[in-house]
Amino acid sequence: MNRRVICVMGRVLDQEDGLGVYSYNLLKNMIQQDQESVYVILLRSHNSESLFSEFENVKMQVIPSKIKHVWDQIYVPIAAKKHHSDIIFNPKFSLPLLSKIPGVFVLQGSDWYVNPGNYEWWDNIYIRLMMPIYCRIASKLLSISKCVLDDLVKFAKINEKKVTVTYAAPSPHFQPIEDEARLKEFSFKYNLPKRFILTVARAYHTGHGRLPKYPGGNIEGLIGGYKLYKAAGGNLPLVIAGKEIDKYLRGEGFSEGDLDNIVFTGFIPHKDIVFLYNLADFFVLTTLYESFAFPLVEAMASGCPAIVPLTGACPEVAGRAAVLVDPLDVNAIANAMTDLDKSDELREKIRTAGIERSKIFTWKKTAELTLNVLETIVPRNKI
Repeated sequence: MNRRVICVMGRVLDQEDGLGVYSYNLLKNMIQQDQESVYVILLRSHNSESLFSEFENVKMQVIPSKIKHVWDQIYVPIAAKKHHSDIIFNPKFSLPLLSKIPGVFVLQGSDWYVNPGNYEWWDNIYIRLMMPIYCRIASKLLSISKCVLDDLVKFAKINEKKVTVTYAAPSPHFQPIEDEARLKEFSFKYNLPKRFILTVARAYHTGHGRLPKYPGGNIEGLIGGYKLYKAAGGNLPLVIAGKEIDKYLRGEGFSEGDLDNIVFTGFIPHKDIVFLYNLADFFVLTTLYESFAFPLVEAMASGCPAIVPLTGACPEVAGRAAVLVDPLDVNAIANAMTDLDKSDELREKIRTAGIERSKIFTWKKTAELTLNVLETIVPRNKI
């Protein structure tokens, strides 16, 4: 029998964001469950070259390229053919247009359609032009949520029958932490208040080196809700984790008075954010759209009660295990903060429900669903 060869478009592994986290966890679990196949993982740099070194069935190949479209459309199909690949798999959007090798990719979002202001105009044109084409040439498609699938069926007219919803999951280290010494050490390192409200925010678009603003982050709405919460008698500090959030807000005209009682931690590595969730009284997310909502499942898995938008995939992911608010309604945000602040019973109820809800999202399950789709294209053990 010949071993199946899966060629992975792995340039997304270099991204220090949700897409990078998604790709690493998914691929690791796929490789663990599928020792029969050979995984050829193509990279644009040496940064991620050692990620899967413990697996004997993985071959890493670095193909440098300054232009990602050249890498996708020229270098990937040449390498895939050279390695006698049976399937080309991309955890992100795109496939080689001229390759005869069956391709599968993941639908990671639909905000080019529902929140086009998050991107430059040429990005929106490119996606609206190419998304239907890539979906059409793909043998199968995966979607990170039912919300994303529904949006793309509506706006991009993709074939729903080709798509399997596989979801994502919190990384394994997101869980309640009982070690008080470690929590205290982390709190001291970032000079955190004893009690606080937490948000994890983004002010700039991570996909561009010149950091254009990311309006989908809706930090302004969060600050507006927090100011009303304080005006109503709330006194918990707000801790905001994220790169250059204070710089962004001051650049948008927020005064020192507007930012009173707000602590800016700056960027915190993904592996350490679990401490924030464990220390916070509760978590608030006011983004305009989440395709899956990693911060939500991470908070739930860590035992942190959450307030999240009723837009995007948050209702689908949260079920009844979080408080849902309109992210554009600052009064609703403030009222939800007040309710959680004033009620130990409500916080504990949501905390318990969140921990249980988070258990349905696992990387093992996501990998199984993904492998089942690949199996319909080329079986693991070819004759």
